[in-house]
Amino acid sequence: MEGMQIKKFVGQTFKEAIEAAKREFGPDVMIIQTREIKGGGAFGILNKKLMEVTAAIDRSLATPPDKPVQTINAEEVLKGLRELKDEIGFLKETLRPVVPTLKIGKEKKGLYNLLIRQGVEGQLALILVERANEGIDSLKKVITQDMKVQGLSPSEERGMIFLGPPGVGKTTTLSKIAHMIHSKKRPVGIITLDDNRISTMAHFKEVSRMLHCPVKNVKKMSELPKLLYKEMQRVSLLIDTPGYDFKETLHGLSEIFPSGFPLKKCLVMDASMNEQTVLRFWQDCMKYGIDNIGFTKLDLASHFGGLYNMSVITGRPLSFMTTGPDIPKDIRIPTPEFLASLVVGGV
Repeated sequence: MEGMQIKKFVGQTFKEAIEAAKREFGPDVMIIQTREIKGGGAFGILNKKLMEVTAAIDRSLATPPDKPVQTINAEEVLKGLRELKDEIGFLKETLRPVVPTLKIGKEKKGLYNLLIRQGVEGQLALILVERANEGIDSLKKVITQDMKVQGLSPSEERGMIFLGPPGVGKTTTLSKIAHMIHSKKRPVGIITLDDNRISTMAHFKEVSRMLHCPVKNVKKMSELPKLLYKEMQRVSLLIDTPGYDFKETLHGLSEIFPSGFPLKKCLVMDASMNEQTVLRFWQDCMKYGIDNIGFTKLDLASHFGGLYNMSVITGRPLSFMTTGPDIPKDIRIPTPEFLASLVVGGV
């Protein structure tokens, strides 16, 4: 089958891996990524650092290689990226720009450049361009197919715990969600595990006054189960957590609720953060069973390719996005079509 083909090559040196790629793919090979790996297997050198190169070739335009190459379907590559988890480091900086040697039409080169400018990870951008036809509308359609959006499902309206690093806006976001649920005539309850910030309790007291909802402060994680099971029977329970050690919070939840936390676990992330930081946070917490993702501070972000990256890498649905500090405003449940438009720059 003609089209873009992607394959990994390993050598004891960078030069050796490149030469292997050229022997199989021919002189038109494109080097997408490189990384160091531990030796073993066919190389027979355990624990020795080897160089792995990810290369691509466009069979429709390339010079015939010395020998045939196995085609890797773009959908299979995309599925593999969703399952990466402990290989997040693979999705980092590319060795060099792909576009100068990309053997595709002028219009597709423009699409690739657009995705890179918007912050889409290099290999994901390459796959998107390969899957799309020429034209921005086709590109948005492909992105729309990949974006998972759940909104506030009935299970989330029963309750949610907000997790994430400091400063991403968990407390403000919780308050906005509380207003959304309250507008549906459902009673709301708030629990905060953050007892170190006086401003947090003052904020929730004001929310309590506006929504006529109870606010409870839990100082010890061990106190949470009894209060949680009591309150969740009669209200939509929203739980705020401290950001200064959110990994410890997740670990504590897994120990106290070994059979699974009864409410949705939502990871809140700042859309204006650089992608490496966001990926590091995800790597820290993915093993604890995060259910959904919410992005804040879209008004401060310069581009939105990270929304697509995280949707594909995590495989988790996006439930909401916030665009400012105003409560109860500045929050929306996006559609996949709206997110696709954001990813390509609002085109």
